[in-house]
Amino acid sequence: MRRTSTMIAVGTAATLAVAGAAGAAVLKGAGSASISAKPAPSKAGVAPTGGAGFAAKLAKNVGDPTKPGYADGDYVLEVESSPTPDGDIVGNILAAKFFIALTITAGKCTVHTNPHFATGGDMCGGTGQPLCATDAVGKCSGTIYQVAGTQLATTGQLPGDPFFGRFRLRTNPTPATCNTGDLCVGAGTCTPATTTCQSGPVVGVAGVAFAPFGF
Repeated sequence: MRRTSTMIAVGTAATLAVAGAAGAAVLKGAGSASISAKPAPSKAGVAPTGGAGFAAKLAKNVGDPTKPGYADGDYVLEVESSPTPDGDIVGNILAAKFFIALTITAGKCTVHTNPHFATGGDMCGGTGQPLCATDAVGKCSGTIYQVAGTQLATTGQLPGDPFFGRFRLRTNPTPATCNTGDLCVGAGTCTPATTTCQSGPVVGVAGVAFAPFGF
């Protein structure tokens, strides 16, 4: 599973970086939203970046049905990708879904750091480990390191390499059991097995959409 985890971390980084290179990946659904990314070199004395930073823009719910937006609450960004740049998602037993949890409070969004690499996490802050990262509260942004940790360092691929994937934005009804860094491979083999990141309805999508979502 470690290899699969590394594979989807690369997919996440590449997909976000490609979105930035193209301008932005636009999510269609309950409200206007977009995701963009750009290179972000690491600096001495602070947490690594993983090579790229990303930001999401989610339209605020203003109570006007003609201008739909996203209400305050917990959401999860689902990044679905294949293990190779030209691989299929449909029917591929190695296709994987990587999840990034976020919260909207008072109309402002915060992307949550992977708990393994957040303050107090087990894979950061110790002897020989990288520094821990913190959420950029209210900025709806983060870095590849914040969501995927140091997994990219051993792969030989870089953010911006071609990758095939798509985004879905779901509500997150049980945030206690859905964290940034959770992933599912193939026909529902998930790490951790208790993750609920796929339980919320889809409220936005970018890339190739399937029925019955209808976007």
